[in-house]
Amino acid sequence: MKIEKSDYIKLAGIFIATIVIVKVFFGSKSSKNWFLTTAKWYNDGQSKKIIERLHPKFRDKIAEFFTRAEQELGYELLATSGYRTFAEQQALYNQNNSNAKAGYSSHNFGFAIDLNAKKNGKIVLSKSSSNDSWEKSGLVALARKIGITWVGNFGSYHDPVHFYIQPNGLSTTDLRAMYNAGKKDSSGYVLV
Repeated sequence: MKIEKSDYIKLAGIFIATIVIVKVFFGSKSSKNWFLTTAKWYNDGQSKKIIERLHPKFRDKIAEFFTRAEQELGYELLATSGYRTFAEQQALYNQNNSNAKAGYSSHNFGFAIDLNAKKNGKIVLSKSSSNDSWEKSGLVALARKIGITWVGNFGSYHDPVHFYIQPNGLSTTDLRAMYNAGKKDSSGYVLV
């Protein structure tokens, strides 16, 4: 039996249609849209704006974290800082040299976010909260489950509001080298 070119085209079409149907009906967690218009964080103009400015490879993970924190733990997460330009980072360093220098923070590449947590309309977790309080909240465990890193302290610097990822295991040194080598997209995000 001779197989015609049109038979291959039909089979390819069936294969593609099957993949689309499987993704629509049995989609994976990673393909789920976590930017829910009903989520409190989504309707908080500041949080939404900060999340939308993060690196495109980090936005969905943070949206998932914020949405699941609300749905599963009853926390409304409020973004306080996300992507920072090198100039913004240097200004923070100049104010307090415990902050990272420009180009040495995950914020400079859109892979970090600082946040507070609200419950029943009241901020219950912030920078002044203990690491123990953050861990007991369940937020740290949820972040880790999603693939987001939390440290709490960077040496002697207490920073429990800071959550980040190392894309593909790349350090800020790696990201800075890529950025300086021009390995970035048209919006200035490092290509990872």
